[in-house]
Amino acid sequence: MSTPVNVAIIGCAHRPHAWSYARALTSVPSARLMAVFEEDPALGHSVADDFAAPLTDDLDQLLASPELDAVVVCSPTARHRGQVEAAASAGLHVLCEKPIATTADDAGAMIAACRDAGVQLHAAFVSRFLPHVRSIKKAIDSGSLGEVIGLRAGNRGRPPLPSHYPAWITQARESGGGALIDHSVHLTDLVRHLTGREVTSVAAETGALLWDADVEDCALLSLVLDNGAVAGLDPSWSVPANSPWDYDFFLRLVGTRGSADLDDLAESVRVVSGRMAAGLRLAGFAEDPDAAMIETFAASVREGRPVEPSASGEDGLRALEIALAGYASASAGARFVKPARVAP
Repeated sequence: MSTPVNVAIIGCAHRPHAWSYARALTSVPSARLMAVFEEDPALGHSVADDFAAPLTDDLDQLLASPELDAVVVCSPTARHRGQVEAAASAGLHVLCEKPIATTADDAGAMIAACRDAGVQLHAAFVSRFLPHVRSIKKAIDSGSLGEVIGLRAGNRGRPPLPSHYPAWITQARESGGGALIDHSVHLTDLVRHLTGREVTSVAAETGALLWDADVEDCALLSLVLDNGAVAGLDPSWSVPANSPWDYDFFLRLVGTRGSADLDDLAESVRVVSGRMAAGLRLAGFAEDPDAAMIETFAASVREGRPVEPSASGEDGLRALEIALAGYASASAGARFVKPARVAP
């Protein structure tokens, strides 16, 4: 067995994600959780203490550790750039939470910093690691579905509000927006990942209809790809409070030789418990995609190259550009808008 890759978590603002990554880093043999950085002691302890990891509020000292190989950045989106650039300057590989940044210029600067430092920058697009997504990707690549001509996908949920999340994620200056940027990046990345095509135009509608969260909680996006294929996406925070599931992911894909239909709620068991929220819950039993992503990140660091199906910093930038085009479209009456391309 190779020596585990030593990884630190930088920021716990994406608290459920940071906690899940910490669990993965302490459970997979290929990686080891060295420390957690967080300036908010209560937030930091809520992650670090569950896994007996040291907690620090001194980022410079942590990044200077000679034992550290890589970091996972889970800070507020607007702070990703500074922390990724600092990690790159220290010679550390980076897995960055989505969305990669709030602006395309920041994302481009992050990519350039990692490229210039000779380190890898990965985007945390965990849906790539779902086993059923891998199956569909294999079918597409084999040609058994023909050329993809249409997709419909959704990643719906509840707004990430306190107490499970800090308040920053519904403050547009820190988060970049609401449901559109929060969830659409997963879906647009999968459209690009599965089809191998680029998005050439975007139309979107948004609304603040459900949660009084000061940002949009509903969105619908229409995409046109460079081969003329189309996609319709729903990234809304539209799951009711008493639903037995918190988030879902579905994908319906049509090709010239076949089709595929994916629903991650199919791999779940029904649990009724007075301790698990209110009554009936759906508990997934499929492979843990966060652990699979962490293992692949560690393998990429060991091998000195990205290992499939890793998402690169450029993939993070492309998904962000599509989200920003969605906001521009929604502001312009849902007309189609070309994503602005940034050369990192």
